[in-house]
Amino acid sequence: MSISRKRSHEEGKAPAKKPKGKEDAVTQLHYGLYNQGATCYLNSVLQVLFMTPELHDRLDPKSRITDQELGEVFMKIKVEKCGTENITESLGIKNVHQQRDAAECLELILHKVSPNAFEVFQGQLIYMTKCSKGHIINEETNPFWTLPLSLINTHDATYNVERGFERTFETKSYSGDNMVYCNECEKKTEATSGCDMDTFPQILVLLLKRFELDFNTMSYFKSDCSVDVPYTLEKKDKKYSLYGMVNHYGSLRGGHYTATLLSNEDKTWYEFNDEAVNKVEEQSFAKTGTYSSSSAYLLVYREIVMEDDLPNPKTNKIEVEEDETTKDKDRQPPSNRFFGIKRNHIYIALGAIASIVIVISVVLATTLKN
Repeated sequence: MSISRKRSHEEGKAPAKKPKGKEDAVTQLHYGLYNQGATCYLNSVLQVLFMTPELHDRLDPKSRITDQELGEVFMKIKVEKCGTENITESLGIKNVHQQRDAAECLELILHKVSPNAFEVFQGQLIYMTKCSKGHIINEETNPFWTLPLSLINTHDATYNVERGFERTFETKSYSGDNMVYCNECEKKTEATSGCDMDTFPQILVLLLKRFELDFNTMSYFKSDCSVDVPYTLEKKDKKYSLYGMVNHYGSLRGGHYTATLLSNEDKTWYEFNDEAVNKVEEQSFAKTGTYSSSSAYLLVYREIVMEDDLPNPKTNKIEVEEDETTKDKDRQPPSNRFFGIKRNHIYIALGAIASIVIVISVVLATTLKN
């Protein structure tokens, strides 16, 4: 979202923090982040990034200061609670008592880190308009880090994220008075326009647009409608599974952010509420595969690697054995094509050796006979 909003930290209502004894039981696995005043939005986003190991290996501390500060925070919260003062400084956040939008915060961080790191979150949409004869009238691409889904005008009592995601890629038709001029046809013609995913991100972030502009009053409002969040999403041959949610409690002017995340350690859902970390009592998606929430704001999905994309275990075994045999110190990354050629050379060599052995045997036999 493009506007900053002041929200009082006290006004938001979030799940109560549990007694210290119960919190300590789970902090052996996960630790929280101290709130500097109204930095719950930052803490929630940082916990999402911490649960995204795909990002960690791409951080380049020598390239960007933000990469360095993120890496240090990730190292610290593996073993203890920690502050975020260095992060806010590297992001240029001056007033830590002014609450900001979590989606804006995520995009600010991705803008500040090295390109190799933000590529994990980057996808690309392609918008195309075609006339009825198939001529391309207009075509443009748009990279994104977060994909917004509008909660208004859906006519649903409960917003269905899966259907909303599908609506993003629906085709729109133009006819009658709405016909579009086509240069190829040299006239106005019926046309269709639509959006498609040109490049799929490794990490897909959906932004539920709870903060919308009311065109009647020309003012922003917050939608607290309940949403049905699916555990998995599919588009073409890509499949994603949910591992994180950033929640917003409260009103447009005042609120509080938390994060609900699936642990990489024990595959259990936890609630991250600033420095407090608690196991979610009723595990999300345990029964129906869908989770209903009136506070979910950002949904974070990870691409599921299909079986066909995984290396063949048998091929890998052959490759390893051949590598050990040849003791190639300068070997390249595994490639099925490369090792297929190597195996062919081995077979040819063995055939040649066999032929030589046969010739020698014939010569010896002839010599002995003479």
